[in-house]
Amino acid sequence: MAKLSPRLRRAALLEARGELTTAEIAERVKLSTSYLTQARYKEEYKLLVNHHEREIAERNYDAAAELQKKFNDEAPAAFETMAQLHKRADRDTTRLGAAKEILNRASIAPSPRDRRSEGDGGITIQLGVKKIEQIFNALEDVGDTETIQLLEGEYEEVE
Repeated sequence: MAKLSPRLRRAALLEARGELTTAEIAERVKLSTSYLTQARYKEEYKLLVNHHEREIAERNYDAAAELQKKFNDEAPAAFETMAQLHKRADRDTTRLGAAKEILNRASIAPSPRDRRSEGDGGITIQLGVKKIEQIFNALEDVGDTETIQLLEGEYEEVE
């Protein structure tokens, strides 16, 4: 198996990155476009491009995993901020928005299949018992006794 020149090795790396055209790669590594095009048919060149593509994919995967870890590390503080807004914000719309975000993140917000009806200036939402328990647990977790008391006063079981 013939060795590739340093210029072709550099071209293989640039190609694996997928950001440049053939002409741009050829210009960067100081090769003619036709020579680079012919090199692409060589098995050694193809193997090196594939090798670089795998390395890039692995680095991207590692970077994504590290970013996910950072998000997970910050999640408790973000939740606490949301809980504080829910409990202490001056504006009702801010408290309501925080409550919705908390419920949405907990995957216990009312789903489209939950039944809703309007009347007497309000909205009635019928939820399953499990979903109601999840809502109460989430409110207990953030220490929102005021909303729990409010919901307990408004909650009716419907058969």
